[in-house]
Amino acid sequence: MSKFVKSTVVVFLLSLLLSASLAAQTIDVYSIMPESFATPFFEEFTKATGIKINFVRHSAGEVLAKLIAERNNPRVSMVFGGPADTFAAAISEGVLEPYAPAEVEAVPALYRDPHNYFVGIGLNPIVFLTNKEFLEENQMEAPNSWYDLLDPAYANGLQMADARTSGTGFNRIASIIYALDSEEEAFDYMEKMHENVQVYTKSGGGGTVPVATRQASSGVFFLVDSIETVKRGYDVVISFPKEGSVVSIEAMALVKNGPNHDLAKQFMDWLVTQEAQGIFAEYGIGFLPTRPDAAVSELIDIEGALFFDLDLEWAGEHRQRLIEKWVDEIVGF
Repeated sequence: MSKFVKSTVVVFLLSLLLSASLAAQTIDVYSIMPESFATPFFEEFTKATGIKINFVRHSAGEVLAKLIAERNNPRVSMVFGGPADTFAAAISEGVLEPYAPAEVEAVPALYRDPHNYFVGIGLNPIVFLTNKEFLEENQMEAPNSWYDLLDPAYANGLQMADARTSGTGFNRIASIIYALDSEEEAFDYMEKMHENVQVYTKSGGGGTVPVATRQASSGVFFLVDSIETVKRGYDVVISFPKEGSVVSIEAMALVKNGPNHDLAKQFMDWLVTQEAQGIFAEYGIGFLPTRPDAAVSELIDIEGALFFDLDLEWAGEHRQRLIEKWVDEIVGF
């Protein structure tokens, strides 16, 4: 074999080894958290460790469906972000693997699964977002009760998430059940509210821009999406139902039998550190951190609001039934 051929072979083998090494330092992730909120975490982790994160963003319902469909050949190492009720449903489907990050005890037990199938990284309440110009023209105050959304002034003016595709939608349903303290009364209420609904959006924050631009008048969203709308300079008002609403736990979890678990565990260890939890405040992202000792964004003002902690066991048990009931009795298609 000539020296040239030998050199070519060596270079080829080295390039293969390098490619394999780079691939080994990559984590594949499904992100339920929107890209603009998730990217700072991915970029800061890569800066700190050199480990790259490849991610695909889907809504909560889509990720759950993918995990179930791919259970025999998982494509990702972990799920980043998304309401914990989705993770509770994933536990019942057997598609998650337990892992306790190194500093998990710093996260209150209320915000993580007792068996470590998921750990909360952020808190996100359900709120109202209303166009200020609409309120002024109709001489109305921002809604501060669930029943305010039944006002005829909101006819064909409300936008909110479709519970079949969005965790925001299920958390809205749960909020109304908790607030009205009766599933029957909650569904009676939702049937009346449906008459004022213009559209149910695929994603949780999909209706915020239509509200901001006066294509819609108001809606029910997560706080983080509402704060993002305010940050963009739109003239909107965030308010809270006096009867209360659910606080969603934004979580993370390992996918059962997923690739590169060792790297994913490093990422999960980092995500519960005080440094990582402070990224919400550093980047002006409207989640509350789950670590009590982490910084909170100055954009968050929840004074006087009444919030409920969602019973995740209840949510995991009833989520699908309630969504199907909402489709059958409220949406009708």
